[in-house]
Amino acid sequence: MKKTLLISLFTFTLFTNYCFSENTGASFLKIGVGARPVGLGNAFTAIANDVTAINWNPGGLSQLTQRQISAMHSQWIVDSNLDYIGFASPLKSGVFGGSVIVLSQGDMEGRDENRQQTTSFGASDMAVTFSFSKNLLLSNKRFIGLGANLKIIQQKIESEQATGVAVDLGALYHFNKSPVTAGLSIQNLGPQMKFINEGYNLPLSVTAGLGYNIGAVTVGLDVKQQIYDNQTIVSIGTEFLPINTLALRAGYLSTNQLVNSVTDVSGLGAGFGVKLFGTQTDYSFVPYGVLGNTHRVSFSAKF
Repeated sequence: MKKTLLISLFTFTLFTNYCFSENTGASFLKIGVGARPVGLGNAFTAIANDVTAINWNPGGLSQLTQRQISAMHSQWIVDSNLDYIGFASPLKSGVFGGSVIVLSQGDMEGRDENRQQTTSFGASDMAVTFSFSKNLLLSNKRFIGLGANLKIIQQKIESEQATGVAVDLGALYHFNKSPVTAGLSIQNLGPQMKFINEGYNLPLSVTAGLGYNIGAVTVGLDVKQQIYDNQTIVSIGTEFLPINTLALRAGYLSTNQLVNSVTDVSGLGAGFGVKLFGTQTDYSFVPYGVLGNTHRVSFSAKF
């Protein structure tokens, strides 16, 4: 049975690893969460001021002053679905939060070592994250938000599965009397995971970012270093609010391995958001060439 699973489209894991990395596994952890950050070209490390900060920079979660919940659905590439839900609540001791990400694939046709059809099977990846963030006051009324995540990861194909744990660390610094913020995030710091008899590293990354906000305009710049893949990704994004209830976004993510491997299309993305009655609905669009276009829809509310 194990041999059948490995030969019959080892599908999900092999596909995501091919698209995103040759040196790491659990590559679904690299996929951007939330229509708003993705519409900004993933340049969110120094902005990170909503509940999705859990998955971008937990230090930014300290900026929340109200409870917030967010949910996202995306028709991901190759007939897969990406779903997310996150929640955060400010308390006296800090901001606590949690999120769940699930990347799922429908039934796939199994084949044995002789390429004869067997029963169909499914595959899915999941990460459950628990987060805590707190503002620390520095001198001259300056403050820095610090945060940490504990992440439980599971990858499953048919009856076989791999389970792992990781830690994320983040900081977001507010310059005194300045519209500039600086962020730093370390993601997926943890031991190797093992699927059947094969071990693989988690997609460890270190991201530094700058944010600038003045009036209706926000600009973000991120530089991400993927440690095991030895790859640097630069992204920039902007958000403009022509009116209080509408946000327009555009971003650019430097050409990554997925784009290099299948298309010459650059990593442009765009989106918009609408605020009504304490709720916000966001949409983002990112093309992936011959693999198709991805659409994300997010809904969030404060209470």
